[in-house]
Amino acid sequence: MKEDFITGTLPETVIIDGREYPIRYDFRIGMQFDRVRCSGTDDINRLIRLLQMYYPEIPTNVDEAIKQMLWFYRCGDPEEDTEEEKGKRQRYQRRSSRESAFSFAQDAPYIYAAFKEQYGIDLTECEMHWWKFMALFESLNEETKMHKIMYYRKVNTSGLPKKDRAFLNEMKKLYRITDLSVTGEKMTLEARNSKWIEYVRMRQMETGMVR
Repeated sequence: MKEDFITGTLPETVIIDGREYPIRYDFRIGMQFDRVRCSGTDDINRLIRLLQMYYPEIPTNVDEAIKQMLWFYRCGDPEEDTEEEKGKRQRYQRRSSRESAFSFAQDAPYIYAAFKEQYGIDLTECEMHWWKFMALFESLNEETKMHKIMYYRKVNTSGLPKKDRAFLNEMKKLYRITDLSVTGEKMTLEARNSKWIEYVRMRQMETGMVR
């Protein structure tokens, strides 16, 4: 997360082709992102669902709408990091490793408890911007169970004493991620671009722009 929203403002719109479009910024939308993106439906329907989730009005320029949606989901981070930036990523950030440290769906009870314990925030009763939620989530301290679970999932046990290694491997099994939205195969960039183009053409055909 690189945006400085303390001295600025949290984005509630995106600019596409010079026009401002509202975007749904509630943290609950962001928590559903991976589950929808990797659901069992076909790629086009998943893409449509994501656009419908984020945009009260889906922009005509769907390609740019998707790019802005992903930019918003990443909290303003660029799509691709430089080698230097990769080394500076936070230890438990989802895209820092092939193995995920968390699943918003599977870990929801632990995330709820962690926010309640550390911040006094009841996530079932509050409204919160996605970027603010992620800033707080990435700053959970070592005392919360959610932080410990992420540690168990990511820790490298090689070279540790046998007793410690056995304990950590048992914790890895206990808290392994079974949520397919996280462990399932993600679309490649090429496949995603192909689906975008196909979807744009479908939209144009529906509106009579292409015959």
